[in-house]
Amino acid sequence: MLAGMPMPSWQDQPAHREYQQALRDLRIALPRWWPTRVHADVVGGDLDTGAVVLHLPFDGNPYLARLPLRGPSGGNTDTTLAELDRTHTCREWTQDDWRYIVFSRTPLTDTDFRCIRMSMNAAPRTSPRAAVFDPTDKALFETQRQRVDWQLLQNGVVHRYDTRFALDTAAGHLAGLGYIIHLVDAATWTNLDDMHTALAAALSFPAYYGRNLDALDDVLRDVAEYHYGSDPDTTGTVLAVAGFDRLLHLDRTTAIAVLDIIAQRAATAALFGHPMLCLIDSTADGLGSVGGAPVLRQTVSEYPPDPPEPFDESTIVEFRFQIFATPIEAEQYAVRMRGLVEPVLAEVGHYQFRPPLLTSVSEGQNDERHSSSGRQRKDGQHLYDIDFAVRGHGDRHVLGDTVFDRVSDADIGFEQMYTSYFSGKYLPDALDRYPLLDLENPEQPR
Repeated sequence: MLAGMPMPSWQDQPAHREYQQALRDLRIALPRWWPTRVHADVVGGDLDTGAVVLHLPFDGNPYLARLPLRGPSGGNTDTTLAELDRTHTCREWTQDDWRYIVFSRTPLTDTDFRCIRMSMNAAPRTSPRAAVFDPTDKALFETQRQRVDWQLLQNGVVHRYDTRFALDTAAGHLAGLGYIIHLVDAATWTNLDDMHTALAAALSFPAYYGRNLDALDDVLRDVAEYHYGSDPDTTGTVLAVAGFDRLLHLDRTTAIAVLDIIAQRAATAALFGHPMLCLIDSTADGLGSVGGAPVLRQTVSEYPPDPPEPFDESTIVEFRFQIFATPIEAEQYAVRMRGLVEPVLAEVGHYQFRPPLLTSVSEGQNDERHSSSGRQRKDGQHLYDIDFAVRGHGDRHVLGDTVFDRVSDADIGFEQMYTSYFSGKYLPDALDRYPLLDLENPEQPR
């Protein structure tokens, strides 16, 4: 155990960085359930006890803590754990003389947690560059096969997405798995020289790059071998080309040849355990085969964001949260909810809150289980409406999402949220409920 270096104060930045590096040098085992070629960020720990808290840069914002099984953790470990416990869910286990805790934004399933534990028990590898997919560990491999990179790589190197949104989303998923993403936008290219310029800049080609297809083949071989444009400490390398139809329009033969070169060099990279992928944004069917495999159309499960839908003072936007609560709980929820959303509403304009009211029978007051949340009513609870409205300038989708996120992130267990819009002949109905939003009476408080 390294010792003799006191835990520096947080303000002592040089000493803090030195201490972080010393903790990083302990090189604790990381779960192989995540890709192993990763730069884990040390956020807490103590050299005397060997406690370490690491941030892992993957989807779900996970953290891993290794703590001594007996005795104090030391340093800033307890403070760090308390903050993580406030914002994350956690699962833990013991192994040898250590206690391990995995923190994540979303709860880990029993299967995921079991795979993490099993991957920690696996024999350590002699090379820091472990295989991205390991069929010798059947339980771990079963989990790895569910990842998006496996789904893509088993079907080729080059994959087509119909929209820029889908391309960006897929690239984001791969970045979350530890891949380095090189994004170029072909939409503004006017000639093939623009293509070579963009690729050279994105992939850090050397100054002697010849700016032709033979030269591209040569430098991509270097990318495959980690000379530049790639990093052995990442999971793999992705070239994402937005607006690929523009390149097809400029020179279809060259466009297909570029994809074929990328696919061939990806095959070279595979010999070194280096996954390489090329994602393109294109509506073109029939691109044929590149590198011996067809260019397949891929999709993502996410939907693109809603188009802007602005509103102004001619519209009143009302929010309603339904919640099972006792009368006292309903008042407490209303006060807490107001504190959460009031800053958001203030940016829009005038707003008003109504006191909690019992939901009508027709809207589920007598239901023992809510039709939306599925939550069971507890003894002494009723179904309440917590209503508030705003009048000003904003975007319907942005405002709705922000209000929903503020309340959800605060772990207020509401049953359902409704949003209603009142304008034109329906505006007087809203003003009956929210008289403070009558802009003809500006002296009234919000």
